[in-house]
Amino acid sequence: MVHIKRVELTNFKSFGGTTSVPLLPGFTVISGPNGSGKSNILDALLFCLGLASSKGMRADRLPDLVNNNQTAKSRAAVEASVTVTFDLSEEVSRKGAEAQREGGAEGLEEDSDSLLPTPHSLTEWSVTRRLRVTHQGTYTSNYYINGVSATLTELHEELERLRIYPEGYNVVLQGDVTSIISMNAKERREIIDELAGVAAFDRKIHQAKGTLDEVKEKEDSCRIIENELTLQRDRLSQDKAKAEKYQKLRTEFLHKQSWEAVLSWRSLQVQQEKLATEIQAGDRNYSELTTQLTALNAEIAQKTAELEQLNAHVKALGEEELLAVQSTLATQEAERKQLQRQQAELEAAIQETAKRLAHTQQEIQQHQQGLGEIAQAQDVERQSIVYCQRQRDEAQQALEQSREAAAEIASASEAWVQQQTALNRQIETLLQTLEPQRTEQAQLRERNSQLQQLIQEETELIANLEPQLAEKQAECTRLETEFNTSSEPIQDLAQNLAATEQELQIQQDTQKRLLQEQREKQRQLDKIEAQAQAQQEVQGTQASKVIIQSGIPGVCGLVVHLGRVEPRFQLALEIAAGARLGHIVVEDDGIAAAGIELLKQKRAGRATFLPLNKIQAPRITQDATLRLAHGFVNYAVNLVECDRRYRDVFNYVFGNTVVFANLEQARKNLGLYRIVTLDGELLETSGAMTGGSMNQRSALRFGKGEAAESDEAVALKQRLQDIDRILDRCSDAIATLATKTKQLSQELTEARQARREQQLQLEQLQKEIKSLTAQLAGTRSQLSQNTEKFTTSQSRLEILDNELPGQETQLQQLRHTLAELEASQTPSEWQQIQATIKTQEQQLQQRETALREAEQRLKNLENQQQRLLERIQEAEQRITEYQQEQQTQQTQITTLSTQHSALSTQITETRAKLSEMEKNLGEEKQKRDAIEQQVRSHLLRQQQLEWEIQKLEETQHKRREDLAAIQSQLQELLPELPNPLPEVPDQVDLEELQKELRSLTKRLQAMEPVNMLALEEYERTQKRLEELSQKLQTLEAERTELLLRIENFTTLRQIAFKEAFDAVNENFQSIFATLSDGDGYLQLDNPEDPFNSGLNLVAHPKGKPVQRLASMSGGEKSLTALSFIFALQRYRPSPFYAFDEVDMFLDGANVERLSRMIKQQAQQAQFIVVSLRRPMIESAERTIGVTQARGAYTQVLGIKLQSSNTSA
Repeated sequence: MVHIKRVELTNFKSFGGTTSVPLLPGFTVISGPNGSGKSNILDALLFCLGLASSKGMRADRLPDLVNNNQTAKSRAAVEASVTVTFDLSEEVSRKGAEAQREGGAEGLEEDSDSLLPTPHSLTEWSVTRRLRVTHQGTYTSNYYINGVSATLTELHEELERLRIYPEGYNVVLQGDVTSIISMNAKERREIIDELAGVAAFDRKIHQAKGTLDEVKEKEDSCRIIENELTLQRDRLSQDKAKAEKYQKLRTEFLHKQSWEAVLSWRSLQVQQEKLATEIQAGDRNYSELTTQLTALNAEIAQKTAELEQLNAHVKALGEEELLAVQSTLATQEAERKQLQRQQAELEAAIQETAKRLAHTQQEIQQHQQGLGEIAQAQDVERQSIVYCQRQRDEAQQALEQSREAAAEIASASEAWVQQQTALNRQIETLLQTLEPQRTEQAQLRERNSQLQQLIQEETELIANLEPQLAEKQAECTRLETEFNTSSEPIQDLAQNLAATEQELQIQQDTQKRLLQEQREKQRQLDKIEAQAQAQQEVQGTQASKVIIQSGIPGVCGLVVHLGRVEPRFQLALEIAAGARLGHIVVEDDGIAAAGIELLKQKRAGRATFLPLNKIQAPRITQDATLRLAHGFVNYAVNLVECDRRYRDVFNYVFGNTVVFANLEQARKNLGLYRIVTLDGELLETSGAMTGGSMNQRSALRFGKGEAAESDEAVALKQRLQDIDRILDRCSDAIATLATKTKQLSQELTEARQARREQQLQLEQLQKEIKSLTAQLAGTRSQLSQNTEKFTTSQSRLEILDNELPGQETQLQQLRHTLAELEASQTPSEWQQIQATIKTQEQQLQQRETALREAEQRLKNLENQQQRLLERIQEAEQRITEYQQEQQTQQTQITTLSTQHSALSTQITETRAKLSEMEKNLGEEKQKRDAIEQQVRSHLLRQQQLEWEIQKLEETQHKRREDLAAIQSQLQELLPELPNPLPEVPDQVDLEELQKELRSLTKRLQAMEPVNMLALEEYERTQKRLEELSQKLQTLEAERTELLLRIENFTTLRQIAFKEAFDAVNENFQSIFATLSDGDGYLQLDNPEDPFNSGLNLVAHPKGKPVQRLASMSGGEKSLTALSFIFALQRYRPSPFYAFDEVDMFLDGANVERLSRMIKQQAQQAQFIVVSLRRPMIESAERTIGVTQARGAYTQVLGIKLQSSNTSA
């Protein structure tokens, strides 16, 4: 946790020399007698960190912060300094860990632009401020960060990185609590403004308004230029029309003048035209004949080529093309057969797969049935084993009895018996060795056969699993790559969607707020207009409007409309005329009577009419001495410019009223004349004086056709127009953003759905890979084990195959020797007993063999059961594969069916084409014969055309000779003709043409002078107007965009304020409940318009009614203000806080609550509290004692910890 490690004070206020105050994290109390300088430590923090002015540190000027003794002793410059050292070890560790997690030094790059040592790159960070005061009283103050000089702005930027803010409440002095209590509600609300960053939005709004003003100035300038260009264009339009008319007449005059020279040689031209016509006709005839001949030659060539082509075509139709179409048909049919064969193969494969599936299922059923039979056989074999064991035990017992009897008989013939016994023992020993080996040999052969079959099956399974696993692993790798790369576009889409939704919400909030404002402004405007209409009805202007709009002939208008005055006289004359400006001037009294009747019918009020035929104006007496009076301007009626016929009307309205410059000058003539001043004071001849401030002038003013609107109404209308424009732009933006949001949301949903599908596919594939890997590993392990078992069994079997023949031979020899011995002369009884023993041994051997065979059969049954289970599992896997294969085959057969249908359609078309070609072959032969007949006919026509062309050439030659003679005559007259020659109508007569030319000459002379440049100037002006209109449209769109931006900033400002207010209010409620056992909250005077309202602290202490801050007791005020300060601190937390005797107005119980609150808050930040109260000192983790001997410096005596005491 960042905290202040120590504070070093040198010659600061009551501290002399250099004093170091060590500080630790947690809760520290600084205590000492009054006047000892304990609060100066907090002043030192404010001074060093630049968090307050000199008055905030209880000093009038900065030099007052230097120790008085140092200032009095030295006549040289003295210096005071304070150094605050912060411990950043935990912050550096945290930053380092974050940088490592982010994969590098990105966490430290934030401060790379700073020229100062950053607080995030050191474990200790110090700030020093030195104040140097000269003997003359001047001073300099410098800041240092880690010994490097810095400005206050740079220091505040570095402190903000440590969450220490100049406008925050890191250091709460004695007067801060009182100031919160004493400040008005608006100032208290401005505290929330600072926390919410409203000033930043205000700066943006101010900047946007500045740009808006610039755009408005450009727009106004363009409007002025547009009006001037419009007037210029309208003026030029008249000159343009006159110039166009003059130009048209001039063109007609010149055109007809050229005809005059043409008519003199028309006769020659007629002859020439006649010959030329004949020549042209001959040329045309020649051209036609030549064209016909050329066309005929071309047609002959075409027909000849067509004939050759038809010959070739007929030949080709019989062989090549027909064969090509037939080949195409054969190919298509072959392809169709191929598709049918593939389809049949697929259907056969499907049937085969179905058969294999059914066979496998039947095989599973058979295996399961076999398992049941094996289970039954196992039960039988187990019972047989029990029976065989019992039979063996009985045979063994009988053999033992016989051997005991043989032993008794053996004493009589010991040697023979010994030899026989030895042989029997050898045979028995050999049998005991041989029989297990025989059994083992049989078992090994059976086992090897089973192992060979298992090894073959497992090898085939591995060969099938390995390519499947490789394919699925490659697919898994591809899917993992796609899955990993799909997260970044989804994040980009989510960020874009969040930003778009936020912008859309801002636009919607702005629209909602503007609609509310529009309704309020419209209500205000309606109210103003209603008031204005009521006032007009009272003043009669409403009735005047009805009369003027009725269209009654003979109504001249209102008095105010019929005259013009200079602006500097306007106020004086309007005051002098009063209500008479609204009187209606009419031609005669009949019209006045008709107007009165109309007002009665429409109940539109009353009006005064001034008929020009009856009005009698008072006689104006011009006093010559009055013109010499100081301040005299003129008679009021003389200041009005009007038509002469309305002069009596204005004489009636103003009478003998005179105008003076000011009231002081007019008072000298009070009572002599009716006087009005330029400032609007009115002095009657009776001595009455009217004047003062005017909140509202009359709506009737000189130079305006209708009653002028109030400034408030004009402002409201302008604001409503702006709101309409902004709302249109805002609606467009909302529609665009809504469409974009919908599109981004759909894209994000689709991307997430696709990613989810990829994830599901990947998970399924991973499961399959895991299953295949486990199956492959198990199969390989089983194969390795089975191979090892097979190798061992095979080795053992080879050994047995080598050993058993020798032992069999030895057994045969022993039995042969025994038979010879038994064939010799022996006692019959011994032979009998030996025969019995032999029979019993054989019986025992048979029963042991039966027992081993039963055990072997049981073991074989168990092996068969295991193999059947394995085969059932393999069959189930094959069933799954067959089902997948069926799905793939069904998809392929659907595709083949589609291709087969398309190919059948092509075959039908090809067959139709082939049929048509076979049909057309006969038609082509007939067509060839017809064209051959046409070629012969064209050759005859060719000979006839060649003869006609030759004859026409001779005739044309004679005509050209005649034309040359006439042209030589025309050539002599050619210089007299205009160039080029105009086309003169044949019906034009020369005399009539000369009359028209004289008439045109007179009309042109009458129109002169003419401004021909007006044509070009009009076009240039029109082009400039169009360019200006486009520029105005651009400026208007830019202005609308700026207005919308301002409204969006206003919306964001309200949102930021509401968030800060709600958070601080919530903090205040919880903190106040903890400190006072009551409840409280923050209240705005007008929540709908928070920036024009105040902030009240409403509290409900336990056992008391709800009170506002102003009605609380002193302790309750302090407690409430402290709760507010804690709420502000919790909203914007800092690493340390310092309180200066904030508990001085609280009783003991409240001090205890406050100390508990600080102790709780000290777990998140460092608290340094200056206090004299015991509960506060006892709750602290450590206490710093401060004292000051009489006339000496402040000293830090010791640090008292809760667990032990140590001297400083």
